[in-house]
Amino acid sequence: MLRLLPLLGIALLAGPARAELQALDDQELSGVQGAGIGFVLDSVLMDAGNATITINDITNGSGQNVPIAVKEFYLGATGSNKGANLNPVTIGRLSQPFALNLAKGETMRTLRDDGQWVQTTPSNVTVLEFTFPERLTGTGGQPCIAGFAAAGNNCSSRTSEKVDLGIRYDFQVAAGRTDILNLDFAELAMDGSYLRLWGDSGRSQMVGEARINLFAKGLQFMSCAANTSGCTTATEQRDRTLFLSDAYANIALGYGKSQPLLFDVSSNGQFVLELPNPTASGATQAQKDALAADFYANAPRTNIVINSLKAGSGDFASGGYNFGYNAIQGIGINYLKVTSHDL
Repeated sequence: MLRLLPLLGIALLAGPARAELQALDDQELSGVQGAGIGFVLDSVLMDAGNATITINDITNGSGQNVPIAVKEFYLGATGSNKGANLNPVTIGRLSQPFALNLAKGETMRTLRDDGQWVQTTPSNVTVLEFTFPERLTGTGGQPCIAGFAAAGNNCSSRTSEKVDLGIRYDFQVAAGRTDILNLDFAELAMDGSYLRLWGDSGRSQMVGEARINLFAKGLQFMSCAANTSGCTTATEQRDRTLFLSDAYANIALGYGKSQPLLFDVSSNGQFVLELPNPTASGATQAQKDALAADFYANAPRTNIVINSLKAGSGDFASGGYNFGYNAIQGIGINYLKVTSHDL
């Protein structure tokens, strides 16, 4: 989610701002609270098919530069045929906008998979929150993935507010060789995703929690660049592609009350992300038991579901290899530490 913030900022600048200003009288003004900023991405279209952004200063163990080239980035309305036919898209609406909030942790809530709203952030701290359009409870929700009820019908994004998104990465890890990863999302929505950040005085560092929801009608991973050697014909491209159909992921990183997501940098300059044991802050066994009970009862879970997974031919009726339905659901993370390393 951290990587999405600059893209959203660019998208916001790319679309015209449309709003009607209305005067408020003293009585109306007295009811206004500091509830944050809401915004909609209006008529956004991004096409960087002919542009290249090169990321340098990433080195391997020998100190050699390992450049990463970002190419073929696009974002637009659904039905773009992997960016070939792009049209503008409006993401969010005034009743369900993106939001940037600053509020007390005890006022914030997270929607669990069972439809219950729970407090995940600690009390008596001020939290900075960036949220996508929210998922809904009760009536009025939209299918998160058209035609796939298992993904839920509680998304606020309508079909016209979903996007096609693609990006290609070229990695030069070994001299004289370029490895490629080409991603194309069809009908993507991220309802209910958020990033929350606050300061932890006991740890003397910034901590947070994140919820990353991805709902996609289709997702393709291709390991070559179209119209290059070995990737020219439709058959060659299909043979180097992984097809995911009706796929979604609800990724929960952190439970702020007892397991905040820790951000750090090691002494040798490596980035570190850590989810500590949720009972670590308990001084007595009774406190540890209470923390564990709260964590297992209320912490959001991680789910990854792929209704159809296929490698090879893009024709799902024949050819290639069909792995069928795959799911990992209800994951709770007791401890996790991720550290970057030199290549």
